[in-house]
Amino acid sequence: MADPSNQPRILLTGASGFIGGSVLTQLLNSTSPSIQSAPITCLMRGADRAAKLIATYGDRVIPVLYSDLDDLETTTAVAAQHDVVISTTVGYHTPSTRAIQEGLAQRKRTHPGSEPWFIHTSGTSNVGSRSVSSASPEGGTFDDVADDVYGFEVAQNTKEPYAQRTTELAVVDAGLELDVRTLVVMAPTIYGVGSGLFRKHSIQIPAFVATALDHGRAVVISDGRAEWDHVHVQDLAALYEILALKALDAGDALPWGKKGIIFASVGRHSWGEIAQGVARACHDLGVLPDLPVDNLSLADGTRLFAKSYLGEADELLVELGLASSGRTIPTVARGLGWKPLRGKEDWERGFRDDVEAVLEERREKGH
Repeated sequence: MADPSNQPRILLTGASGFIGGSVLTQLLNSTSPSIQSAPITCLMRGADRAAKLIATYGDRVIPVLYSDLDDLETTTAVAAQHDVVISTTVGYHTPSTRAIQEGLAQRKRTHPGSEPWFIHTSGTSNVGSRSVSSASPEGGTFDDVADDVYGFEVAQNTKEPYAQRTTELAVVDAGLELDVRTLVVMAPTIYGVGSGLFRKHSIQIPAFVATALDHGRAVVISDGRAEWDHVHVQDLAALYEILALKALDAGDALPWGKKGIIFASVGRHSWGEIAQGVARACHDLGVLPDLPVDNLSLADGTRLFAKSYLGEADELLVELGLASSGRTIPTVARGLGWKPLRGKEDWERGFRDDVEAVLEERREKGH
């Protein structure tokens, strides 16, 4: 009989979130023997959430409670017990990512011959251009094989630090320092209904929805012509399954370190198209009286988006995340066999899904 202590183990953070919940479902439904045999630990807050995971998934999932992202001691200790860590929590908390990597470095020392992996979630705002607030061009298109994405991000962060980019670069640098293999998934706009037990929707498009409802008309910053990419959350989760499988099976097919920053794009849109899609969906559902979109200054857009949905936001965050140009080509993912299934019809249907989700959220809160 195989020694269970030698069984590969997966740790997932963010299982109660939009991305993490969908990744957990994808892993649990995997037909891969390597993933089917790997226990999945979920590092999370809330005993009630942990109980719901166990009630739903049984012994395939092992919830471990911690206080929050600043509980670095628990994070390191739990990571040290695993071979693959997939982090889908906020992408701008550097201490927690360092704690994971230090745990994986311990794992490597205590299990000679092992090669643990850290798969970190980031976003394409890290390569976005600030064409609204500056005279810089709209920005180019980045290919994760052909281009030096790491070098570009270092140069950008030297000129203008950005929290998510700072954490991503710290992950890569710490991986090289600690000899822990790291791979960063730089996701674009994520849409669709999540398959997890808790949060079902993303942030970006619902931010446009909430702002439209509060403002009385859909809005976009500047002329809305800057372009980004998008991916359905289920297609993104399928990519994480591929990465987890490759990492469990020695990881030789995966890039890491400075070349281990990969994209996950499927379709492309302008910010104006998002505003128009939100306007149509709101009009069709009878919550906005007309379809025109208001073009806002960056200052006004930051104020409205922060007030309606984001809570706190500065102009850098809003411009990079809701108005910049960030076009990407996922050459690595395609080369690994990633075959996204959702296209234009799913993208267009997603606007109505997000409007309905925001309306339901507001009804639950008594708004």
